[in-house]
Amino acid sequence: MKRFAIGVDLGGTNLRIAAIDESGQLLEKVSIAVGTLAHREAVIEELCRAVRTLSASHAARGPFAGVGVGVPGILYVESGTLRKSPNLPGWENFAVRDAIVSRLKVNVVLDNDANAAALGEKWLGAGRDVSSLCLLTLGTGVGGGLVLDGKIWRGFLGMAGEVGHIPVAENGVRCGCGSLGCLETEASATAVVRKAKELMATGASRPLIEATKDDSPLTAHLVYQTAQGGDAACRKMAAHHVDAQQSILLRRRRSHRGRLFGSRCQRLFAQHMAARPQRGDRLIGMGHGG
Repeated sequence: MKRFAIGVDLGGTNLRIAAIDESGQLLEKVSIAVGTLAHREAVIEELCRAVRTLSASHAARGPFAGVGVGVPGILYVESGTLRKSPNLPGWENFAVRDAIVSRLKVNVVLDNDANAAALGEKWLGAGRDVSSLCLLTLGTGVGGGLVLDGKIWRGFLGMAGEVGHIPVAENGVRCGCGSLGCLETEASATAVVRKAKELMATGASRPLIEATKDDSPLTAHLVYQTAQGGDAACRKMAAHHVDAQQSILLRRRRSHRGRLFGSRCQRLFAQHMAARPQRGDRLIGMGHGG
């Protein structure tokens, strides 16, 4: 019998939880909206409830190996403590791993969510045939994971992959980390919504204004749909969004956006690499999950 484990993507908006066996086969996955939960303890309770349900559902398959949790932000990996996360306010210096272990009494491994995604991509996805890669996660914020010679590279303070907090915009807006003009303020879903609101305030995108006039939520996905529908203002904003995303491996949560973004990403990548020695570097989409 194969062992199985449960992976958790603990985001600022949703919990994504999946059971997989040791060969990487997906057994079941669920998504839970947690944006309305007021306190971190309530999120942990919801997480543990879902893990108990999934583990019980698949107990007959084999031994339960434990839980892996990906968390956005800067971690003390050895202690399982979240130092700081711009997208999880109120979670500063929170012992996430201990909070889960105390409830579930199982083995729990905690890591930065982008590091976990990069390892998963190296194991089963588009990175399985390369020894080193950089993965960029795009969602509420922007994260990054570095795999060098098959292992996660954390750096001296554990922040080596935090590409979302590299300053890219001179005189940019204040980021949740406290800095100005970070990549996260230019290329995340949150940034798309902020810029869309700015567009709407000037009357530049009538389709967006019409789509939200009945208090429908303004989301990055709605902006994408409007751009794909031909709205010039949204297409211009989407182009700026892509210009901010320059990475060797790009993780897209909705892969169909590649129809709008993919060719521009490839063209920008080729332009930036043209003056560099040819080393076989490639820009490729995510090959597993997402």
